[in-house]
Amino acid sequence: MTDKDALARVAAADVLSGLYEAVADHTRFDGLLHAMDDFLEANADGLESGNADWKRMFREHFGRVGQFLDSDLSDHREAPIVFLERQVVPAATLNRNVDIIAANQLFVGMVDEDIQSLSGTFTTPADEKRFFDLCRANGSAVPVLISFTLPEAQTPIFVVASKSPHLDLPAQTGPLITIKAAKATWNPDIVPLLESAYGLTHAEIEVLEGLVESGSVATVADQRARSVRTVRTQLTHIFSKLGLTSQTELALFLATLTQLMTKERRPSEIGDDWIKSSGDEMTSHMAESGDQRLAYVKYGDPEGQPVLMLHSTTPPQMTPDFRAACRAAGLLMIGCHKPGAAGGTEPLAKAGPYDLADSYRAVLDAEGIETAIVAGHCSGGLYALAFAKTFHNRANSVILIDTGVPLKKRTDLMTLPRSTRRTFIPARYMPEILLVPHRIFAANFKRSAAGEARVVDYFFQDSPADQALTRVDRKYYEITRQTIEYSFADIDRLVADVCRWASDWSDLLDLPAGMRCAFVHGEANTMFSSDRIRHFVQVNSQFSLYSAEDKGQLQIYQDPDMFLEAINQLF
Repeated sequence: MTDKDALARVAAADVLSGLYEAVADHTRFDGLLHAMDDFLEANADGLESGNADWKRMFREHFGRVGQFLDSDLSDHREAPIVFLERQVVPAATLNRNVDIIAANQLFVGMVDEDIQSLSGTFTTPADEKRFFDLCRANGSAVPVLISFTLPEAQTPIFVVASKSPHLDLPAQTGPLITIKAAKATWNPDIVPLLESAYGLTHAEIEVLEGLVESGSVATVADQRARSVRTVRTQLTHIFSKLGLTSQTELALFLATLTQLMTKERRPSEIGDDWIKSSGDEMTSHMAESGDQRLAYVKYGDPEGQPVLMLHSTTPPQMTPDFRAACRAAGLLMIGCHKPGAAGGTEPLAKAGPYDLADSYRAVLDAEGIETAIVAGHCSGGLYALAFAKTFHNRANSVILIDTGVPLKKRTDLMTLPRSTRRTFIPARYMPEILLVPHRIFAANFKRSAAGEARVVDYFFQDSPADQALTRVDRKYYEITRQTIEYSFADIDRLVADVCRWASDWSDLLDLPAGMRCAFVHGEANTMFSSDRIRHFVQVNSQFSLYSAEDKGQLQIYQDPDMFLEAINQLF
């Protein structure tokens, strides 16, 4: 065995050590990533070996971890206080004896610090019954509303109580119950709970909403063109269904219920909800091709030049700024979801670019569009090229946004930044090990606000321009978070697309004669070098490059004009 072989075996062992460390604690994935970097650099010449010892070893251990994740990854246990301190409302954990096991500072500030138990403080026997019914319920029971009246308190405290099977407390027998309390105003999000849990009708819910907003039965009667007597009769029925006895209790119920349903706060939920759009700005649709349905969205100018935009790992909604720019430029944008997303049917196999071409044709048919500019975002560029080759009479031209050019040789892959290389090289030479790290990342991302932030920050680890944006600007943090969330919704498809992207897809660039194709690419995009694209364009006259000097992978969101300029030159 040569010194180089010995070094590679040590580096391979370090990869497996990092793998098991990440399985034991999903937040500690840096060891795996750094070990993979060291291994790739130590064993660069052996990557293409079909049956190397390290490949057999990796397959065995990554396979074992995959089987373990199948059975264990869904069981996320954590300490009650860690969970409670992430809540944005007063919250506490109780045991079945109604003892306070742990509480966040908001809850401590709301009640007397000396109170160790809420036993005996239920406002009504019905509240006590709901609590103990919840304790006795099998599985993850539906949350219930409960009222406590503390000593010397003037008004009761309303809380939503729910089972917390994910909380871990040594030697604790029986269920743990989390309670959350807060003040809030009417929110439509509570409507499904009122309908399903309490059986309120649409008319009764409208009465409640009117009462919260106006505070007056007379005003509700006037707004609904009903008599005061009719509204009071409806309120009586509502009291009965909710188990309440007075309008004071009802007001407290409604004033607290909306925020009681508040989820754990994540960085993406702080501040204005900039990502939402009005109904007339973007609409959702479905196209059918055989027994398959593909979801898509439309935005921009309804009478404008059609652009079929294909997304594989990114959500098709883009951003309000991008949508507004497309509308102003006179473009009708049709953004396609990946298969299985937004209500579409998932193909039996992980359909690739050529497999989905007919579904994209069905989208154009559904809209009555004969020809369109076809754009692909990131790995969606492969799908755009395949569609243009398959249905060249339906594609005016092609735009590739942050897709890059094929990496033909191992030496090309080795020039990638570390974060891309450690994904693309396994994707090229041993794709079966790629699923496990992605699942660990997904578990970390979904588990907590801190995990989400950690994965978002890693996403642009080797792209300083983009990483800086996600760290200081909530808008770009949210764009990245949504992209990761969308990708992780189907990890099998994500990995399959990464493997296609990491392959030599040069045949897709063999477009029909006369069809033009433009790359839109930030000069600061470290994932794929713009110099490599520029060289490709110089020797292929069908292609052109539009780039922004100081923009990276987020350039399409920062500077939609670059995309619009490419379209103006092509059409």
